[in-house]
Amino acid sequence: MNRLGPDSPRPAALVLGVAAALAAGAAGAQTADAGAPAVDTSAWKCAQCPFFTGVAGDATLGGEYVHGANAKYGQYTGIDRSGGYVDADADAHWRNAEGSYADVEAQRLGLPARDASIDGGQEGRFDLRVRYDGQPDHLYDSALTPFQGGNGNLRLPPGWVPGASTAGMSTLGASLAPVDIETQRRTVSVLGQYQATPQWTLFSQFQRQEKDGTGLTSASFLTEAVQLPRYIDYVTDSIEAGAAWSGHAAGLRLTYTGSWFEDDSNALNFANPYTPLVAGSTDGRLGTPPSNQLQQLAATGNVLVPWRSTVVTYGLSLGSLRQNAAFLPVSTLPGAAAPAAGALDGNVLLSHYALGLSSRPWSRLSLRGNATYEGRDDRTTPIPVAYTVTDTYPGGTALAPRYGQNRLRLDGGADYALVRWARVGIGGEYIDLRYGSGQVPTHTAEARSWVRATVLPLPAMRITLKYGDALRKASGYDLAALPAGESALVRPYDAAPRDQRFTTLTGSWSPLPTLAWTLEAYLANDDYRSSPLGLQSVHERRTSTMLSWTPRDTLSAHLDAGYQSRYALQNGSNGSANDTWLLADTQRFWNLGAGGRWVPQERWTLALDYRYAPSFASNDSTVGGLAQAFPQNTTRLDTMDLNLSYRCSEAMLVRMRLAHESFSSSDWALDGVAPASVPDLLSLGLQTYRYNVNLVGVTLHYRFGKTAP
Repeated sequence: MNRLGPDSPRPAALVLGVAAALAAGAAGAQTADAGAPAVDTSAWKCAQCPFFTGVAGDATLGGEYVHGANAKYGQYTGIDRSGGYVDADADAHWRNAEGSYADVEAQRLGLPARDASIDGGQEGRFDLRVRYDGQPDHLYDSALTPFQGGNGNLRLPPGWVPGASTAGMSTLGASLAPVDIETQRRTVSVLGQYQATPQWTLFSQFQRQEKDGTGLTSASFLTEAVQLPRYIDYVTDSIEAGAAWSGHAAGLRLTYTGSWFEDDSNALNFANPYTPLVAGSTDGRLGTPPSNQLQQLAATGNVLVPWRSTVVTYGLSLGSLRQNAAFLPVSTLPGAAAPAAGALDGNVLLSHYALGLSSRPWSRLSLRGNATYEGRDDRTTPIPVAYTVTDTYPGGTALAPRYGQNRLRLDGGADYALVRWARVGIGGEYIDLRYGSGQVPTHTAEARSWVRATVLPLPAMRITLKYGDALRKASGYDLAALPAGESALVRPYDAAPRDQRFTTLTGSWSPLPTLAWTLEAYLANDDYRSSPLGLQSVHERRTSTMLSWTPRDTLSAHLDAGYQSRYALQNGSNGSANDTWLLADTQRFWNLGAGGRWVPQERWTLALDYRYAPSFASNDSTVGGLAQAFPQNTTRLDTMDLNLSYRCSEAMLVRMRLAHESFSSSDWALDGVAPASVPDLLSLGLQTYRYNVNLVGVTLHYRFGKTAP
């Protein structure tokens, strides 16, 4: 393994932070004046006490009618069709004077994105909770495919006519059927906690997560490609158990974590819709995520040092990642066999060590710093695999990928109050990353430093300016580890030498008690000056501002705006020094929002929120010295949400909602592309996201019992 030379970066700004391993300053406790008179609390009234006795709760029941919804609009809620939906929530709480309690909560019961929990126990003794969470992820409802079947086996319909191109597939049009690209994740967890003594607490958690549905993938037969719906059926079981100890000046937490992932299918098999280039090449196969497991032991804690408000934090963990799923045959051609080893027998040992310290040696000075080591020792035996290109042509021999690396991170900083209205800070970070054998990069080192100044020129104004830079250097590349066909001139962007500069500006101003204004700006330049090919630079700019006005308790309004731009430049080669290309990618995002809340009378409340957010993306390329511009991609989001509520009584509230949301986008790679539009690509015909949704809803909220916390 190569080492960095004498010009390796040195984090000069870490002298104050990391050299002493100091972490986040803690303010010292102030001792009350012994001569001060005792405070009479007998007349104090608790307006929002955290506990109550008795029974209390809320129930919400109503409905919403939605017109124009599709998969994108209901991506994470499940409101993906026009029609009616139930709007129902409920929660109930019970507590007695001895500290026993029970809580039941349920939200969004009429939607796939529902969740519920039951929690009970006795304060200060034990707690038991059962929780369910449902999370849909709807991506596309515009997909069309001739493939049929599931459970990892996609076949073509009877009578299918293959073709040398999509134009020659004469039965394609009649064979297309819609398919929704969507998944559903369901998580059930059981958590328990028992306080054995005032210092010791035992805890455990079991969680089972199931994810099923249809994803999106693609494959190829040499020069011919196909997009495929991918069957998904995953199950992940996890356990966390341990004990925590808390003393007057120290704390400790010991934890065991285990996770087991199971995939119902070990491969995605699919028929070849094209005329085979080689006799017998009528099927294709893709591997799926293999079943695997994680087991880990961890200890974390802190110690309060009786000197200058000093706190020491520490952590360590040891674990392993194992994977031993059986290998698939290297080809779908008749007679193809799996590699002789049978299975990978993957074994990666994990280690993590962390130490931090924070101190405030003087009232004006705070010091902080951390040291962290993370190890990933890949003990998997390298296995050579003779592979076949797209199940057709012999391609040579490849080694199973390696994942070992050692990462050392040091960071620290200091803040000093110069005067009442000015504070300065300095800090930095150093990361040393060494990769294990069998990987292309071997060693990188990065030093980052920054300075910060905060001024308060007026009692109601605060301005903070921060400037920093970073330098990452790389030493050595193992060209023998390059995958077949990859250029030796392309450096992975996360392991390539990089120069970085960044500046942030934040400010706030409250000229009146009822008026407040905030501003945030960020600028960053990343340049990869030593990369012959690949990513050359990334420049980012963003700014946001918000103005809020609250003339009285019954009226408030806000206005916010933001802008962000990203510019990326990359180059490449088609095989020779004279056949190069250059691509400039520019992305720009805007957003504008406004809203307010008005209580014209005691029983009525009106709230309005509006947002407009367009974006634009441009790709300009130069190939062989000739400039080419791709069509501009765009998106536009326009939303309005109006809520009117009327309180019929102390216990009952009626809420009426009107909402409108429209989203449109253009993408030259998707717009108008049908399954047969491209001769050598049998696509799913996915179209860009567009919808225009109107929603109207009415719900009744009822509160019973005492006010719940």
